[in-house]
Amino acid sequence: MKKRPVLLLWVMVIISLLTLPFLGWKHFKRFLPATIFMSIVISLESILAEKLKWWEIYKKIPPYFINEFAFIVGPFFAGSLWILRLTYGRFGLFFLLNAVVDALFVYPFYFWFKSIGIFALKKMKNSQLYLLFLIKAVLMYGFQSLWEKSMKNSSH
Repeated sequence: MKKRPVLLLWVMVIISLLTLPFLGWKHFKRFLPATIFMSIVISLESILAEKLKWWEIYKKIPPYFINEFAFIVGPFFAGSLWILRLTYGRFGLFFLLNAVVDALFVYPFYFWFKSIGIFALKKMKNSQLYLLFLIKAVLMYGFQSLWEKSMKNSSH
């Protein structure tokens, strides 16, 4: 894979999406709004990150699309659905699982992605990226909570 970072990105997206049928349709529909909301937030963040040079994406799929497309559509999308499915209603567990997954991405996986030429942090430190990830996790949980309240209220 060292010589084929674009292939790695495609594999990452495909494997992530292939896990979704195991999630169950009911859970997919329940947690889809929060996941889409956060995907939009991350897409907007990508534009800001590019302008502020927080990081640079060297390899992306498709080539002329949003920089973080492979990460948003792949591991983030599937991972968010799974984490919400497994932990929603238990914020402490949700936060802990996100903290562990985010730490894995920000430290060992980041160094691996950097070494194979996919992306690198520029004006942002790993610890700042980690904090940004944790803030987005709390935002996603909050959105899901508000969404569920509004759905409950609209069904009365």
